[in-house]
Amino acid sequence: MVSPQTLWLSAIIGAILVLSNLLERSGQLRRIVETFSFLGPSRRFTTLAMPALIGLLPMPGGALFSAPMVRQSYPSGERSPLMAAVNYWFRHIWEYWWPLYPGFILAVSLLGVETWKLILAQSPLPLGAILGGLFFIVRHVPGTEGAAPKERASLAAFLREVMPIMLLLILLFGGQAFHPLLRDLLPLPSPKHFGFSLGLVAAIGWVMWRNDLGVRDFLEGVLKSSLLRMAMIIFGIMAFKGVLMRSSIMEVVRGELSLYGIHPLLIIAMLPFVSGLVTGIAFGFVGTSFPLLLSLIPPGEVIPYGLLAYGFGYMGMMLTPMHLCLLVTKDYFDADFLGIYRYLWKATAFVMLWTAGLFLLYRGIL
Repeated sequence: MVSPQTLWLSAIIGAILVLSNLLERSGQLRRIVETFSFLGPSRRFTTLAMPALIGLLPMPGGALFSAPMVRQSYPSGERSPLMAAVNYWFRHIWEYWWPLYPGFILAVSLLGVETWKLILAQSPLPLGAILGGLFFIVRHVPGTEGAAPKERASLAAFLREVMPIMLLLILLFGGQAFHPLLRDLLPLPSPKHFGFSLGLVAAIGWVMWRNDLGVRDFLEGVLKSSLLRMAMIIFGIMAFKGVLMRSSIMEVVRGELSLYGIHPLLIIAMLPFVSGLVTGIAFGFVGTSFPLLLSLIPPGEVIPYGLLAYGFGYMGMMLTPMHLCLLVTKDYFDADFLGIYRYLWKATAFVMLWTAGLFLLYRGIL
């Protein structure tokens, strides 16, 4: 619980939540959405892009934030299970690799890989999610005309609003590049933590400067109860991992699996899926299942097996009614679960097949 890895992980995830709180508190999140909405070629594009744009920032129940925008951009502004499925699905297309999400950062930490390597490996997963959404959800959305020319906004206005995210990404990779040059002069953390920490500090500073936020705004963002709950979860998960690694329990698990003849590959895919169904959150399925899977992954193949576990776990999270975003989306659009699942299950199955295909491809390459 007091290892440097755990302390840095807690600090980084806490800073991510502070950044999200400040963006929402300052109204910059709303401005990001507004400027982007005027850049789209059609209303249908805006309908998909609004939840996807909100999905770039980790917000509990964030689908409720994008739901009014989806309804406004949708033809006739009606409410239906289809609208709920669009909002819910495209709100969650980035978390497979986007480094602002605690679940992804925890996966990086537990798998013991560098951040950029897992980002690169899992970056094709959002493409599968987008294709699944287009094939099985969006094709039911009628097309409409684009926005009037007088409603167009400049790309520069949008880029100004997303500058904190751009700073974070630039310094995430740039910090890792400069880390070897500075580590002899300063007592720096590991490269994967250094670049991220530098980017988060710059992003938070930019948001506060750009929106004239003061110390009180910063403290209110830091002292939110969600940060303390998240820190407790991190300490608990890392302690759980430590107990597993220092005990003989994994050898017992291996023995039980061999007795039942269950192939380790099936366990690596299905255990996160079941954990996702139970917890309804990426941080939950990663924290509960990944420590149990580590000893089942063959040496040198962490990336392909980690991708398989994350992709299947995420689909379990997307299907469960325990997922907060699904619940708030369902209520906002006055939809029923069966109506929403009518669109979701095919897209989910497609992403699972896509994940399996990537796993086989990576095993052949790596």
